[in-house]
Amino acid sequence: MVADPLDASAGVPYEALAELRTVCPVSRTPSGAYFLARRDDVLAATKNIAVFQASFRAAGVVVPAEEQLISEIPEPRHGKIRRIINSAIAQHRISRVEPFVRALCHELLDQIVARGGGDLVADYVTPIPATVIAHLLGVDPADHARFAEWSDIVVQSTYATKNRRADGVDGEGLAGVAPDFTAYLDAMIAERKASADPPDDFVTRLINTEVDGEHLTELGMRTQLAFLLMSGNETTRHLIANLLETVCTDAALFARLRAERELVPTLVEESLRHDPPIHVLMRDCLADITIEGVTIPAGVKVGFGLASANRDERTYGDPDEFRLDRPNAKDHLAFGGGPHVCPGASLARLEGRVALDVFIDRVHEARIDIGYQREPVPVFWANGPRRLPVTLTGAARGTSRPNC
Repeated sequence: MVADPLDASAGVPYEALAELRTVCPVSRTPSGAYFLARRDDVLAATKNIAVFQASFRAAGVVVPAEEQLISEIPEPRHGKIRRIINSAIAQHRISRVEPFVRALCHELLDQIVARGGGDLVADYVTPIPATVIAHLLGVDPADHARFAEWSDIVVQSTYATKNRRADGVDGEGLAGVAPDFTAYLDAMIAERKASADPPDDFVTRLINTEVDGEHLTELGMRTQLAFLLMSGNETTRHLIANLLETVCTDAALFARLRAERELVPTLVEESLRHDPPIHVLMRDCLADITIEGVTIPAGVKVGFGLASANRDERTYGDPDEFRLDRPNAKDHLAFGGGPHVCPGASLARLEGRVALDVFIDRVHEARIDIGYQREPVPVFWANGPRRLPVTLTGAARGTSRPNC
């Protein structure tokens, strides 16, 4: 019997996924969900937004419209709110954040290099995406560290299943899970509404933008702010951690990157393909649909196997090999696909590139501690190491690049 493709508690089951692609590309999992294993099927499904709607919530959970994350909102409202979110992380805006990211990475590495090592996930990786999102939202720098803590609380909590169920029973919701976080967001919104000259940040733009002729309610704004933190933090954290695990376990690759720095963006893309930070996307099936001869009924959960799609031998030669010579390096589904592709993809790429670039600047050699075994993170859909203990030696300061 093929292993459960949704179970990554011991790591993404790549061997099982390869078998599914061959013998059962559309399968039924032990939980009753369906799973798409082949790249072409996953890509087509991401484009079929009329049938597949994003949701990581348990079956039967119904939430008020104002508490729907952007990924859960159906069209045409989805597109209208998505444009607001895009305004915060548009390419022309995130390009201006690169000096901030680079300076932050240098600051974090100062202590790690001075100590000669540490847990890169805790000491370097985790602070980066949460701090960057907080910076983009206009959060007081003194509160940046709290955003990483709040993101973990929300993502790992029962928020996804303890909202209003179909039977009318109310659950905790975001405010019940992370009251300090929601109070902080509410205060940011209130301060900008009360200000005669609010800062030109994402929160202010969210307040001033209309959707369907109406402004978002404060609850609606809070929900989308929470989405930005959760999605931007969780995905990018595992992207950076996977990058560092790869280079710290391959001394030859690390040396090559130091000599050929132009390969860094390519390595980011190959890492996204080889080790996508999200191994599966969960969707609600809204109507009966037949894929590969299998009819998927309305009302069930469907997993889009991103990790499986990214190693589909029908598209990629030597799919299990980590290679820097692949044509069309960005031709992967790590960020999903179709009109609902991850809106933060450009920001995640920038953070991954800068974090790796600065690490190579500041570190001459790095090796993962003896006895290291990869421990998967507790979020079932995420793919990254929980910790990354390394010993390293710093590079000569004369060879480092400036931090801006």
